[in-house]
Amino acid sequence: KDPIRSPIKDSVMKKQFPPVTAKPAKQERRQTTTTAAPVVNVSRFDVGDNSSIFSSHPISEVDSLGQKRFIAPHVVYKVDKKPDEPCSITNSLNYFPDEEATEQNITAPPKYPPSNLTVVTVEGCPSFVILDWEKVDNDSATEYEIISTTKGPKGEEKSIVVTNQTHSPVENLKPNSSYEFRVKALNDLGAGPVSDAVSFSTESADPRVSENLSGKDAIWTQFPFKSDSYSECNGKQYVKRTWYRKFVGVQLCNSLRYKIYLSDSLTGKYYNIGDQTGYGEDHCQFVDSFLDGRTGLVLRGDQQPLREGFYRSVRQEPVHFGQIGGNSHINYVPWYECGTTIPGKW
Repeated sequence: KDPIRSPIKDSVMKKQFPPVTAKPAKQERRQTTTTAAPVVNVSRFDVGDNSSIFSSHPISEVDSLGQKRFIAPHVVYKVDKKPDEPCSITNSLNYFPDEEATEQNITAPPKYPPSNLTVVTVEGCPSFVILDWEKVDNDSATEYEIISTTKGPKGEEKSIVVTNQTHSPVENLKPNSSYEFRVKALNDLGAGPVSDAVSFSTESADPRVSENLSGKDAIWTQFPFKSDSYSECNGKQYVKRTWYRKFVGVQLCNSLRYKIYLSDSLTGKYYNIGDQTGYGEDHCQFVDSFLDGRTGLVLRGDQQPLREGFYRSVRQEPVHFGQIGGNSHINYVPWYECGTTIPGKW
């Protein structure tokens, strides 16, 4: 795939949750200038309040289908997710504070590869990992290229993400698949050496999240649509046809957080979805998730603009069209997390 910009640069993603206990600042970590295989200092994820969040071992050594989870010196598990909670890239990234850029006198490409490359995975979440690494002292890196590879039906499949941070999510991973990750330092004058590869195998897909119906699955198609926008997401847009004779449109914050809309036609206007009895948790049905999702902040009363949209009360109920928000007592939300990845595996 062509290089893409990392979604962590989207400021929207970084403001959804209150501050949490962060791992120690990057400058406090052990630094190295060697090119030898990285030796992971797991203790930086295992200090203070973080000791109950990060672990070198998962709580359960087997996943939801009884397969053994991947354990290695360079792998750290985030173990605080509740079993019935949707997976969240955004929530996980709150433990990786952004670093501010500093002015550098760049006279040559970076000399050293990033060190201490670590795979941080969330128990029960096979669709993404967060890679974390060390910047070498006094090196001139301003950006990093993350190279992810896996073996697919047509041979080696590769994904590349570029970021200006020393951590990055890798999304849309396949369940029960093996990956290799490398990181390369960049600046305006060129690229530095690539790090040694670290390997990781994803766990099984959670059968509670969604059901695959052979031959009946609609495929998400990237398609720009016009929406009655009320969203904190401004990424790519995807659509698919559904069994209830509506088109579902989503706009991504990332592959696990998105805004969901409904439309009567592919090229028509896509509307917000209101909830008469809750805050849109059951709207995850529209993206084929069995979970009651996590949703964005709902404004109270008249603070939420009155607008036209689809609405319903409970899961499985057909949707109606009318006024939502305002004094209608029908809530709509700026984003959803349903545990289902969109567009899906690469």
